[in-house]
Formats: sequence, structure tokens, C-alpha cells
Amino acid sequence: MKNKLGFLLLALCSGAALAASHSSQTPTSKQARELLATVCRGGAATGACTTCPDFVGEGGLEGTMTPEAVTYGKFLNNKDTYALLDLSGCEAHVNNFGGSVLLRWRGLTRWDFVKYLPGLRSGDCLKYPALNYPAPGGRETLLCEGGYAGMGIVDTSLFPVDLARYPAGTSDQPDYGTLFILEDSTQACLRTASVQTLLSWQQVKLNGDALPDLRVKVRSGFGKTGLTPEQCGDSVPGIPTRAYTLDYLFDGRNFVPTQATRAVLKQLLKDNPYLLGN
Repeated sequence: MKNKLGFLLLALCSGAALAASHSSQTPTSKQARELLATVCRGGAATGACTTCPDFVGEGGLEGTMTPEAVTYGKFLNNKDTYALLDLSGCEAHVNNFGGSVLLRWRGLTRWDFVKYLPGLRSGDCLKYPALNYPAPGGRETLLCEGGYAGMGIVDTSLFPVDLARYPAGTSDQPDYGTLFILEDSTQACLRTASVQTLLSWQQVKLNGDALPDLRVKVRSGFGKTGLTPEQCGDSVPGIPTRAYTLDYLFDGRNFVPTQATRAVLKQLLKDNPYLLGN
């Protein structure tokens, strides 16, 4: 059941609401047409690919690939502007029904294709300065929210994405790693279940350096469902949960939990032993 704890956990479930304070945004009709001009085999003018692009898992087949969100930034260097476009469609469940395309701005009306990352759903991300910060015009990395559902278990994760780590022009599936993986197993027909939800995550200042840090709020609990295999599908009685705050210091490359957060993580691991991808 836990063989999905690798790359698949990192994909954002299509249709999730974007956080207003985050860097990702829903593209306007004009933005969608401009971004898709170098992506689609056809249909860019309508705001969606009407045939699956050649580079996706179902390339060339009949199908629709729709832009869900876009994040702009200086992801590969500190000179060019890039767009990471979250696309839904033309991929199987194993690739989270979509992926992300990285594009580079090359003129007044032109975006160039850089690479496609199948399974990476980048619909809700925050930009962070990369290691060369605070140099003027420094490169940027991302922290994104992802999710995966299967066999009655719903996982939610936060994961860093440094697009400069992976060669342009490839469609490899890199392992981005995760900060944590929250789990809700109340629909898995188990005698006991984890109940974990992500309440909020935002940039904050936690120390005296020039870099933004991270604060995350979650709810977590673990308990008996009272179900037997014959009762699969019945509603699960409420399992008590508590609210927790997780603080991470960002050093330009990694998110490091504070000492107080390490203690919280130990408690969350009791509710969900797969919290850190074990």
C-alpha cells in the first residue's frame, strides 16, 4: 500500500484551490494562449491543448491537456524569466493525470519550451531564493504542496523543487524529496486510522538572516475506526485531532526543522509512521 511514497506523493491533485498568498496563480485566458503556443499540437488559441502534446505519456492521442496554474520566476538562472505551467490531462494515474512544463521567455510574445516533468503537479507553490541569495537578481527555487489518493488513503505533502538541478531538455522524473507526508486513512477500511490535514503554510521570519523561513500548521490524530472488513464504506466515527505548528529555517538550499519542531514531528510520527517517507 505504501509503494506510492516516492515521486507520486509529490503531485498536486488537480483542481485544488490556490492559496492567495502563494506564488502560483490561475492563468488568464490571454496567459493560457501565450503559454500554450509552444506546448500544444493544436488548440492553443482555445486555452487548452485539444490533442495530447508529443512529449507526454499519451502523446499524439486524442485528449485534452488543460493549464491549471502557472508560477513565474528565475528558476534556472538570474537573468531569464521562466514559467512553470501545471497541466492536467494526457497522463495516467501513475503520473497524477498530468505534469508541468518549464518555459523560458524569449521575446515580446514568445515562450520557448525547456522541459517537461511528468507527474509533477505544480499548482500551489511558493518561491524561495536559491543559494546565491542575497545577490541581486538571484535564482529562485520552489516549495510546493502535493497530494495523492489511492486505496482509500489521501496523502498531502510539502516538497522543494529546484528546477536547476535537472538538465534542460529531459523528461526524467527526479526525486524531489519531501518535508513531510500527511495521511488520512479514514476511508481505507482499516481498524485504526490516521487523520492528518494541512491547515496552512506560509513564509515567515524566524531568525536574523535575510532569508524567508517557513511556518506550517496541521491537525493530526490517530484512533480506532470501529469498523470491520464487512463494514467497509461505512462512515468513520470522529477521531480526536490536535493542532500543531511546524517551523523550518531556510538556508538557501534546505528547510531545517527547529528544535521545537523536531519534538512535534516525533508526535506526528506516532500518528503516521510514514510522515517522513520511512
